[in-house]
Amino acid sequence: MNITNQSFRNSIISKAKELGFFACGFAKYEVLEDESQKLRKWLDEGKQAEMTWIERGFDKRKDIRQIMPEAKSVISLAYNYYTPFEHDESKPKISRYAWGKDYHKILKKKLKELCEFISKTSPNPLLTKEGALDRLPLTKGECPKDEGVLCRAYVDDGPVMDKVWAQRAGIGWMGKHTNIINPDYGSWFFLSEIITNIDFGTYDTPIEDMCGSCTLCISACPTGAIESEYVVNANKCISYQTIENRGEIPADIDLDGWIFGCDVCQDVCPFNSPKYNHVTEEKGFYPKPELLPLTKEGAIEFTEEQFAETFADSPVKRTKYKGWKRNLERF
Repeated sequence: MNITNQSFRNSIISKAKELGFFACGFAKYEVLEDESQKLRKWLDEGKQAEMTWIERGFDKRKDIRQIMPEAKSVISLAYNYYTPFEHDESKPKISRYAWGKDYHKILKKKLKELCEFISKTSPNPLLTKEGALDRLPLTKGECPKDEGVLCRAYVDDGPVMDKVWAQRAGIGWMGKHTNIINPDYGSWFFLSEIITNIDFGTYDTPIEDMCGSCTLCISACPTGAIESEYVVNANKCISYQTIENRGEIPADIDLDGWIFGCDVCQDVCPFNSPKYNHVTEEKGFYPKPELLPLTKEGAIEFTEEQFAETFADSPVKRTKYKGWKRNLERF
């Protein structure tokens, strides 16, 4: 579907900002040849640890038309999650992104609304067919051809190279710690994307990598997980060990006080400096009251039921109760 109407694209950007996304960029569909070669090398070297789903979704990550055959564009979006609180080094530390409610649930609702907006406001004349809009499975990508707009949204929950598409859409560049950095918002944000069958005609371009000679993130990593510029070995990464690892954490991995995730490489980044003042408007990302006074003694006394209740709507539940207890024992 070819839509070159600039006002339509601008309306999508405006709607995205109304929903709280601070950036919205557009990238043209391409097979990710170079990026998938780098991913293949990373996988072959075993740097993914036990995250086998990355391998299983390799072909889809390389070519999003294996997700949506009609795909022509990717709309990349960024949502700030920074809140004006700091880690207490004397207490068990949880990564900033997990202080509040599960970002998947919050952003999925916003993406659904944006997908509906795109479909309802599209200049595509096919949508004037009686009942056509009602038949659109807006987030499934299963519409028959020529039925209208297709949108499929992801929030870090599908076989998509979200960082690559964010780069291509001009959201930011990939830092040496492999997080996307925006020149104004640093890296305290979530990425999401909408795959669509719309050809927008004009697209955004990548922005300059501004890391320069800085290697603060590499030297600050407590475990040396950033083995070289733009390469992270998950086997050494505190975030992997405290969240994804279902077994025992190797004795030589110092968790540095972290019990869920790790923010060190982002904390030292100059683009996330002490002058950072972009506080999120989404109150759902503010720290849960139970976490602010959290001590090791209090946290380790959680029963499995208390853990399930406290973190029912939190990313922390991903580590599971067994992982929670294991991580605390290493504090």
